[in-house]
Amino acid sequence: MRPDNRSPNPLSEVGFFIHAALHVVKRAFVSATESFNEFFSVDPEMRLRYYLQRGVDFTRRGRYDVAAAMLEKVLLEWPADDEALFHLGFCYLKMDRTEEGIELLERADALGRGGVRVQSILGMAFLQTKEYAKAVGVLGRALEADPHNFHLNYRMALALDNSEQYEQAVTYFKKAIMIRPEESKVYRSLGFTLEQMGLHEESVVQFKKAASFEEGRAAF
Repeated sequence: MRPDNRSPNPLSEVGFFIHAALHVVKRAFVSATESFNEFFSVDPEMRLRYYLQRGVDFTRRGRYDVAAAMLEKVLLEWPADDEALFHLGFCYLKMDRTEEGIELLERADALGRGGVRVQSILGMAFLQTKEYAKAVGVLGRALEADPHNFHLNYRMALALDNSEQYEQAVTYFKKAIMIRPEESKVYRSLGFTLEQMGLHEESVVQFKKAASFEEGRAAF
């Protein structure tokens, strides 16, 4: 019988090389994963710093559920970390877990390292929960450090208005207007406060200013 001199099937050779390549890739992936896990198991602080940084990054990108999962891991080990407290508190507010968010922000504020950033968001949260006296207190401390902050002045005005401290509210609305004179919402809010004070003609002036700025924006 004559020997079979047929050429080997090229598809079989291709399949062999693909299989071999996949095996190499799989081994490399497993090795890299094991190295990653070993590194983090040896250095738990590095692992927590990684989770913290990724949690902050995801918070800034608006992926609050992903950020929260990472930041929760950090707080289990570092319960007094001000960055984790602030960003997880902010995430909880965005996820409608308001009470949990406020609790974390209050802890961050009590540490004394969060400053205006923490107090501003905490004040906003108290406005949402209609705890106006608490909002006035925390925003007042923030304004001592940053008196020319638009958001702080506007939120303080809203808190005072809802506390029926109308004259003081007017003062802070006017401060907010001095900082951002084209913010229509401030004129409108000021108009409502003046109306509550029985100053109808003055309130109409503010409503007209608000409408004027809104029309100007619509034109663009």
